[in-house]
Amino acid sequence: MKTEWLRKEGSDELLLFFNGWGMDGRIARHLLDVSLREGVDEDFNADMLVCYDYRNLEPEVGFMDDVSRYTEITVIAWSFGVWAAQQIMLPPIKRALALNGTLYPVDERKGIPPGVFQATLASYSEENRNRFNRRMCGSSEAFVCFSAMASARDTAEQKEELERLNGHFQSRSQPSTPEWQYSHAIIGGRDLVFPAEQQYAAWRGVPQTIIGDMAHFPFFHFSTLQELLACFRK
Repeated sequence: MKTEWLRKEGSDELLLFFNGWGMDGRIARHLLDVSLREGVDEDFNADMLVCYDYRNLEPEVGFMDDVSRYTEITVIAWSFGVWAAQQIMLPPIKRALALNGTLYPVDERKGIPPGVFQATLASYSEENRNRFNRRMCGSSEAFVCFSAMASARDTAEQKEELERLNGHFQSRSQPSTPEWQYSHAIIGGRDLVFPAEQQYAAWRGVPQTIIGDMAHFPFFHFSTLQELLACFRK
């Protein structure tokens, strides 16, 4: 797993952002930049660390030392990052938000149907990468906006990560039982990657925010950190 500090100013609070498959730090940086422009400093003073690239689930050297010094940690995780966050040894978590993902990443009832996942893995290419991203965004207009913050990683590396994730899923077929649990789940009604019905089933008993017209990519509906963190108060 790779990490990138987006904000490290000596706060006692840390926001850990677990990005989705194939991504890098750009989406999280865009989210933070927009938040800062809109005055997030007035009510959000946490440091921010983004995690991505789950080819190897071992954190980088020094990760635990860095994050263990914080007295309050919030996790925000999107897509496969929801699952990945619970595979990593973390200090005590105050609260955690799942965005369009589940702890059963490839599952007929609570995740991506296995046939769909395997077809994506088998056919992933430069051409199909663009098709997948359009499907993830939900419209051509949203895809154009997403392209400005899309991952700079190449297609071959993304496919390798998906292959490695496939191996991780098979070797860790049962959800882990970490000391922390997700506090809230946000579900997009138009998610074509993690179908909404599967997300409902996966998060039964967990407080949910359901956004009927939201596609798999959630950061047009939630464009700032304060909008995401407000979900904990619902």
